[in-house]
Amino acid sequence: MTRTPQDEDRTWCGQDEKQHSEKDMELEFLDEDIRLWSAGKELNIRMLLSTLHQILWPNSGWYTIPLTSLLESSQVKKAYQKARLCLHPDKLQQRSATPAQKYVAEKAFSILQDAWAVFISQDVFII
Repeated sequence: MTRTPQDEDRTWCGQDEKQHSEKDMELEFLDEDIRLWSAGKELNIRMLLSTLHQILWPNSGWYTIPLTSLLESSQVKKAYQKARLCLHPDKLQQRSATPAQKYVAEKAFSILQDAWAVFISQDVFII
Protein backbone atom coordinates (compact mmCIF):
# COMPACT_ATOMS: atom_id res chain seq x y z
CA MET A 1 0.00 0.00 0.00
CA THR A 2 1.40 3.35 -1.00
CA ARG A 3 1.11 6.49 1.05
CA THR A 4 0.09 9.68 -0.61
CA PRO A 5 1.17 13.16 0.45
CA GLN A 6 -2.37 13.69 1.76
CA ASP A 7 -1.97 10.67 4.05
CA GLU A 8 1.25 12.11 5.42
CA ASP A 9 -0.46 15.48 5.94
CA ARG A 10 -3.27 13.77 7.85
CA THR A 11 -0.76 11.88 10.01
CA TRP A 12 1.14 15.09 10.70
CA CYS A 13 -2.07 16.97 11.55
CA GLY A 14 -3.19 14.11 13.77
CA GLN A 15 0.07 14.31 15.71
CA ASP A 16 -0.30 18.08 16.05
CA GLU A 17 -3.85 17.66 17.34
CA LYS A 18 -2.71 15.00 19.82
CA GLN A 19 0.10 17.23 21.13
CA HIS A 20 -2.28 20.18 21.30
CA SER A 21 -4.81 18.06 23.16
CA GLU A 22 -2.18 16.85 25.64
CA LYS A 23 -1.06 20.43 26.23
CA ASP A 24 -4.66 21.52 26.80
CA MET A 25 -5.14 18.70 29.31
CA GLU A 26 -1.97 19.70 31.16
CA LEU A 27 -3.16 23.31 31.34
CA GLU A 28 -6.54 22.15 32.63
CA PHE A 29 -4.83 20.17 35.40
CA LEU A 30 -2.66 23.16 36.27
CA ASP A 31 -5.70 25.46 36.28
CA GLU A 32 -7.48 23.04 38.60
CA ASP A 33 -4.49 22.98 40.98
CA ILE A 34 -4.36 26.77 41.00
CA ARG A 35 -8.11 27.02 41.52
CA LEU A 36 -7.96 24.61 44.46
CA TRP A 37 -5.00 26.51 45.95
CA SER A 38 -6.72 29.89 45.77
CA ALA A 39 -10.36 28.89 46.37
CA GLY A 40 -11.86 30.77 49.27
CA LYS A 41 -8.72 32.74 49.97
CA GLU A 42 -8.28 34.80 46.80
CA LEU A 43 -7.86 38.01 48.77
CA ASN A 44 -6.17 36.57 51.87
CA ILE A 45 -2.48 37.12 51.26
CA ARG A 46 -1.45 35.31 54.43
CA MET A 47 -3.28 32.11 53.47
CA LEU A 48 -2.05 32.27 49.90
CA LEU A 49 1.58 32.70 50.94
CA SER A 50 1.40 29.95 53.55
CA THR A 51 0.05 27.47 50.99
CA LEU A 52 1.97 28.59 47.89
CA HIS A 53 4.23 25.53 48.14
CA GLN A 54 1.22 23.38 47.19
CA ILE A 55 1.31 24.53 43.57
CA LEU A 56 4.99 25.19 43.02
CA TRP A 57 7.57 22.70 41.79
CA PRO A 58 10.39 21.33 43.98
CA ASN A 59 13.22 23.53 42.61
CA SER A 60 11.16 26.71 42.56
CA GLY A 61 13.16 28.33 45.32
CA TRP A 62 10.07 28.68 47.50
CA TYR A 63 9.95 27.18 50.96
CA THR A 64 6.90 26.55 53.10
CA ILE A 65 6.04 29.45 55.36
CA PRO A 66 3.82 28.59 58.34
CA LEU A 67 0.77 30.80 58.74
CA THR A 68 1.94 31.62 62.27
CA SER A 69 5.02 33.27 60.72
CA LEU A 70 2.81 35.73 58.86
CA LEU A 71 1.05 37.44 61.76
CA GLU A 72 2.81 40.80 61.50
CA SER A 73 2.53 43.05 58.47
CA SER A 74 6.29 43.23 58.09
CA GLN A 75 6.47 39.42 57.90
CA VAL A 76 3.77 39.36 55.24
CA LYS A 77 5.60 42.02 53.25
CA LYS A 78 8.86 40.07 53.41
CA ALA A 79 7.18 36.82 52.34
CA TYR A 80 5.34 38.57 49.51
CA GLN A 81 8.58 40.07 48.22
CA LYS A 82 10.20 36.62 48.28
CA ALA A 83 7.23 35.17 46.39
CA ARG A 84 7.48 37.92 43.78
CA LEU A 85 11.15 37.12 43.24
CA CYS A 86 10.41 33.43 43.01
CA LEU A 87 7.55 33.88 40.53
CA HIS A 88 8.74 36.82 38.46
CA PRO A 89 8.96 36.02 34.73
CA ASP A 90 12.52 37.38 34.38
CA LYS A 91 13.75 35.17 37.23
CA LEU A 92 12.01 32.14 35.74
CA GLN A 93 13.71 32.81 32.42
CA GLN A 94 17.10 32.87 34.16
CA ARG A 95 16.33 29.52 35.81
CA SER A 96 15.17 27.94 32.52
CA ALA A 97 11.68 27.19 33.79
CA THR A 98 9.44 24.90 31.75
CA PRO A 99 6.33 26.30 30.05
CA ALA A 100 4.14 24.63 32.69
CA GLN A 101 6.18 26.21 35.50
CA LYS A 102 5.93 29.61 33.81
CA TYR A 103 2.18 29.16 33.47
CA VAL A 104 1.71 28.33 37.16
CA ALA A 105 4.00 31.18 38.18
CA GLU A 106 2.13 33.68 36.03
CA LYS A 107 -1.23 32.69 37.48
CA ALA A 108 0.04 32.63 41.07
CA PHE A 109 1.83 35.96 40.57
CA SER A 110 -1.42 37.57 39.41
CA ILE A 111 -3.47 36.13 42.29
CA LEU A 112 -0.87 37.24 44.84
CA GLN A 113 -0.74 40.75 43.34
CA ASP A 114 -4.51 41.12 43.75
CA ALA A 115 -4.37 39.84 47.33
CA TRP A 116 -1.45 42.18 48.09
CA ALA A 117 -3.41 45.18 46.80
CA VAL A 118 -6.27 44.32 49.16
CA PHE A 119 -3.85 43.74 52.04
CA ILE A 120 -2.07 47.08 51.71
CA SER A 121 -5.37 48.92 51.33
CA GLN A 122 -6.52 47.49 54.67
CA ASP A 123 -3.27 47.64 56.63
CA VAL A 124 -2.03 51.14 57.47
CA PHE A 125 1.04 49.88 59.32
CA ILE A 126 3.03 48.65 56.30
CA ILE A 127 6.58 49.98 56.40
